[in-house]
Formats: sequence, structure tokens, C-alpha cells
Amino acid sequence: MAIIGTIRKRSGLLIILIGIAIAGFVLQDAFKSTNGLNNKKLGVINGTDITYNEFERKMETQVEQMKQQQRKENLSSQELFQVRQSVWNQLISDILMGKEYEELSIEVSPDEMNDMFYGKFLHQFINQNFTNPKTGQVDRQRVMQIINGFDQMKPEEQKQWKSIEEYIKTDRIRTKYNNLISKSFYMPKAFAKKAYEAQNDFVKLRLVAVDYATVSDSSVTLTDKDYETYYEEHKQEFDQEPSRDVDYVMFEVLPSKEDVDATTKQVNDIFADFQTTENIPEFVNTRSDKRYDSTFIKRGVLPYSIDSAMFNASVGTIFPPFMDNGSFKMAKLMDAQLRPDSMKARHILLSFQGAYGAAETVKRTKDEAKKIADSLRIIIQKDTTKFSAMAATSSDDPSAKENKGDLNWFADQTMVAPFNEAVVKGKVGDVVVVETPFGFHVINITGKKIPEKKVRVALVSRSLEPSNQTYKNIFAKANKFASENTTVEQFEATIKKEGLNKRTAEYIQPMADNIPGVENARELVRWSFNEETKKNDVSKQVFEFDNKFVVAVVKEVREKGIAPLAQLKQRLEFVVKRDKKAVLIQEKLKTALAATQDLNQLAAKFNTQVDTVPQLNYAAYNVGRKGYEPEVIGTTFTMKKAAVSKPIKGYTGVYVVCVDDIIKAPPAKDFTMIKMQSQGSFQQRVGNDAYKAIQDKAKIEDNRIFFY
Repeated sequence: MAIIGTIRKRSGLLIILIGIAIAGFVLQDAFKSTNGLNNKKLGVINGTDITYNEFERKMETQVEQMKQQQRKENLSSQELFQVRQSVWNQLISDILMGKEYEELSIEVSPDEMNDMFYGKFLHQFINQNFTNPKTGQVDRQRVMQIINGFDQMKPEEQKQWKSIEEYIKTDRIRTKYNNLISKSFYMPKAFAKKAYEAQNDFVKLRLVAVDYATVSDSSVTLTDKDYETYYEEHKQEFDQEPSRDVDYVMFEVLPSKEDVDATTKQVNDIFADFQTTENIPEFVNTRSDKRYDSTFIKRGVLPYSIDSAMFNASVGTIFPPFMDNGSFKMAKLMDAQLRPDSMKARHILLSFQGAYGAAETVKRTKDEAKKIADSLRIIIQKDTTKFSAMAATSSDDPSAKENKGDLNWFADQTMVAPFNEAVVKGKVGDVVVVETPFGFHVINITGKKIPEKKVRVALVSRSLEPSNQTYKNIFAKANKFASENTTVEQFEATIKKEGLNKRTAEYIQPMADNIPGVENARELVRWSFNEETKKNDVSKQVFEFDNKFVVAVVKEVREKGIAPLAQLKQRLEFVVKRDKKAVLIQEKLKTALAATQDLNQLAAKFNTQVDTVPQLNYAAYNVGRKGYEPEVIGTTFTMKKAAVSKPIKGYTGVYVVCVDDIIKAPPAKDFTMIKMQSQGSFQQRVGNDAYKAIQDKAKIEDNRIFFY
């Protein structure tokens, strides 16, 4: 009893302690999953930390800009992935190049900025966006007004203008930097002379080539020492970025027979009602996956199975259910008309109070607007030459002051319906008045294409989709596969036994978004790069991507740096075998050359022929029809006339060369053209090559895979 009493007295304390214990337990799990992430920087670029919040702010800015440019409410996952890559690359560029600009004291003064905005040397952005199309002159006053009125702008407008200023400034700094490098080019006369000779000295030669294919693969035995020798000699060629190879089985969720039967029954029931309903538009809107479309359609737009029949049927014809692109469809021909594909017209808009889009300054009533429109129609009917002047002074369409009311050519059904139909039904030259939600329009029809038959069709569409039960069945199948095949050996054996389709994704990058057949595959990519995921690990979880379930195994793990020999062995087999064949062929050719220097006899001995290259210069890429052989070209230009070379190891075989003639270039004193060509080539490479060199040297830690 004493113990119970003590507990009761301290119950409040116990509750607090229990609460702390529970909280500690929960937080322990939370810290396990998030503490590492919170302490991890999103990236480090040459010692500059990139925080998650900083990156997200830049992401949000770019996403909003992209939405505005594309006039979208939301971006697709693929577009978001592209923005994420773009923001990261821009961050790298800003930090690396910012350091370069700072060390070189490259900057843009306020006077320079003003000059690029409205001075003598305008930036191309200003030229492109502030040039009056009529005069061809840049509106400098407009630019100055924007700059001087910056404080009166809306926050969003200020943000946009700041972006423009930043772009122009950055572009100017980058141009200065590139010019600093490109203008530093200098070619001494001795170098220019060498370049001239490389282009204009020629040799005539004969050669004998013994192809590697003449030595069978079976006659060459490769040892670990052979691989190691080649690897050590070419080690720097195998620098790599981190990547993964993944094999995976995809269980796609497709409609089952039961799903097809159930949907077919629904479609047949809908069709029975479709044949008797009186209000077709309402029926389509309530029973179809897509709303009723009242537009008139040209040939070739409707589903193939009904397109031709629709244009030969009478109005009211109903087409029974058919399958089209994964959906059941049924159709009824509502109307058929001869309509022009495009029309031309001009108009004067008379808006009124309460009309859609009417300016606050518009005070006239609907009746007053109608009377003015009718009066203008009478005047214009008598003399259409007055239309432009009247449109410029009387129209409430803001564009009328520029275009005098001329709408030029427009496609059928692109204008508001009453306006569009008035032009369709009228004749060229007619002047008509029609009311739309915007007000009353005085329309002068000025052109129409030759009418063609178009149809209005009511389409009822019902998608054939897998049921929830089908999803459960396919998931159960994928889950069973994952739980029963936990090793790579079991994974491979079951695929073979059950005849499953194994897919492979090679060289997956850490920030890859897709793999073959699967979009938005970030979850799988992140798993493959997880520190706990090793080579030959099979995914314990089943990855779900839209209507696909995926089970995967990591087949190769490549880390950043020089690839180990074990990872390259299969890839190197061909070149290592080639080098070993080269040694065998070289020994045989050396023995043959000790007996004869005659290329014809040499060719006969090796069952090949003598090739003649009538003209070869040092700057050449190929050796006659033998293709790319730089070793042969380099050796040839070290030889004297009539000399026969030692066996030369090439890419496709081993060569013996005889120089028949050496044609020296005519003497030259002026190498200006050579210098200009070299300088032009150098300057073209500056922009990309300079940045690439800086980036290759930089220390960049990319941890985005832990966040996205």
C-alpha cells in the first residue's frame, strides 16, 4: 500500500517522465531518418556551401518564370527535373566564374550599364525587345521611363526588371572575360611556319597493312598481366563519374479480362441510352470521360475507324461502340456544313457597361452601343474606305489604334462564337453587326478560303482501365517476386523460369529522372545510390510508378574517380587482345623485313596487297582508305625518301611504310592567313573550353540525391 501511495503522490511526475520517454523514443526514430539529412549540405562548390533552402528559393523563382513563359499552372515532373538541373548548373557557373571575375577585377560600371540600356552601345536584349517594328528604331525613351519609374512598379514587375538587369550585366562580364582570353592568343612565326608546312608538305607513299583480323582470337591467350599492363599505361583514360547499372522486372498494371467484361457491359448500357436520349450535349457531359465538343471538324481529325464514314453519313447517324487508343467510344453525327478553313475580317467594337472586358471609362448602355454600331454599319456600307479611320477613333478594342481593326486571317472557330458564325455565314464585302459578350461588333468581311465539308460530332468516351482488384493482384504478384527472390541468383533464375521480361538501365547518373520504360524513377535511382545498397543487392521493396510495379537488382556500382581494372576487364578485352596480336604480327614482319625490303614480296608473304597513297600531309586525319591512323602519319613524316619503316602498330592492323617522294611546300614569308585561321579556331573554343577547364579543376560535392 505504501508503494501505491507513493506512486499516486508522484503520478504527475511519472506522467511527465513517461511523456519525455515516449517523446525521446519518437524523436530517436525521427533523428535517425532526418538528422543526417539536416546536417548534410545540398552541395559544396569549391568550398562554398549550398544549402537546401537557398537552392529551393532559386528553384521557386525558376519554376514561376517557366510557368509564366509557358502559361501553365503547374509543371510536369520532367519539367521540374529539368529546372532542378538547370538551377544546379547555374549555381556551379555563378560560383566558379564569380571567383574568376573577382580575381581578375572584371566588373561593369553604372555608366556601362546605362550605355547598354539607352546609350550608344545597346545590349542585344534591348535591341530585340524595344525596337519599334514600324520605324526600326530602338525606343530609348521607353527604356529610360522604365528605369526611372522603377520605384512605382509592382513588386512582380520590379522582380522581372531586376532579372533583365542581372542578365545583361552577367552577359557583359562574361563577354569581357572571353575577350580577355581570346585576345591573348599569339602565334610565333616559327609555329605559324610549322602549321603551314603541316598543311602543305606532302608525301607519296606505299604501305603494306596486316590486319588484326588475320590472327584468330583463339590463338591469343590473355593473362592478368596483359590486362594490368594495358590498364597502367592508359589509366588516366578511365576517369569516371558515379553511375549504376540496374536490371529490373516491370509488372505493368493492365486491364484484366474481368475489367474488359465489366467495362464492355457499362459501355453497352450507355449506348442503349445514347440511342434514345434527346439532350445529347448533356448526356455526353454526364456519361463520358470527356465533355461535349461542339466544334466542326475537318477530315482526318476523328478516330480512323469512323472518320471516313462520318463524312459520308447523314445527320443523326449513330455509330456503335468501337475501341480507339485504349478507350471505348460511340458517336453521333450532329451536323455537317461547308465552312471555310480560315477567314479574314476587320471589326469595330462598341462595348457597354457590364460587357466582358469593358474599360472603366465606358459609360454607355447596351442600347446606346447597339445604336452606334447600327449607325456605323450604315456609313461603312456606303463607303468601306472609311472603315480604318473609324476603327482607330471609335473602336473599344485596344489594338485598333495599331491595326485599324484589321484582324487579318484567322482560323475557323478561333473567334468568339457569334463573331465567328457571322463571318462564316456572310459574304466577302458584307458589313454586319453582331453581339458577343464583349459588346457589339461592326464586322467587314474581307476574305474567305474555299469552303470544305466539316462535321460536328458527339463523342462518348469511356476509358478501359484496370480495376482496384487488378491493381491489388499485380502488386501481390510483384511483392511475391520480391519476397521470394532476395539474391541475384534467385532473381535471374526466376526470370528465366517464368519467362519474364528483364530490362536493363546502364550508367544511371545520380540525378537521373527516368530509366527505360519508367518515367519519374527517382525513388529507384536513389535506392541504387544509397550507401547501404551494394552490388548484386535486390530491392526489398516494390517500387510503384503510375501503373507499373518494379523490382530491381544493382548489377554494377561505379564510384567517382579512376575505374578499377575489375570493372573494365570485359570492356578492355578487345584492345588488349588487339595489342597482343600487334606484337605477334610485328615479330613476323620484322623477320620478313630482315629478308627483303621489297613491299610487293612482303605483301605476297602476308597474303595482302600494297596500297598507294599518292598524297598525304601531316594535318591529314586518314591514311588513304585505311582510315584514322595517327601513328602511321606521325611515323611517315619522320622518314627520309626511299626509306622503309619498321612495323607500326595502328588501330586496324600493323603497317610497313615506304616513302616514295617528299613534296615540300613552296617557301612562304607571310603567314597571316595561317595565324588568322588558328586564332579563329582558338576564339571559337574559348567560351566552352575555358569554363570546362575551370569546372574540371573544381571540387564539387553534389548531395542532391539525398534531397530529391
